[in-house]
Amino acid sequence: MPVRKETPRLEDYLEAIYHLVQEKGYASSVDVSDRLGVKPPTVTSMVKKLAKLGYLVHEPYRGMRLTDDGASLARSVVSRHTVISEFLQMIGVGEKVAYQDTEGIEHHIQPVTFRKIERLVEFLRKNPDCLSAIRDYIER
Repeated sequence: MPVRKETPRLEDYLEAIYHLVQEKGYASSVDVSDRLGVKPPTVTSMVKKLAKLGYLVHEPYRGMRLTDDGASLARSVVSRHTVISEFLQMIGVGEKVAYQDTEGIEHHIQPVTFRKIERLVEFLRKNPDCLSAIRDYIER
């Protein structure tokens, strides 16, 4: 089973750019800086790295767009985030704590583990009685 090679920070940038493009139709360095709470020179450095790795195309003063590989990886990060957050909330973790924990877990979870959690979430969605029994047990 291959181990993921992308860093959490690289994934955060791709995820931020992906969301910005979905929301606004484009992503600028200033937008990314604001979204991630980092200084513009830090964004410039990472954008160059992402472009070199083939994850995005950057046109100075015109913004950036994800390549197919970049969009695919960004969608994967968004999917992991969504599923892990949903799972944590399903088992009774509050939204704020679930968000904080998801931010750490989503970058370090191995694909095989994620697939198991994804399948469990799918099962629990389809079987609310099982979810209710699990919640009752956990809350004791």
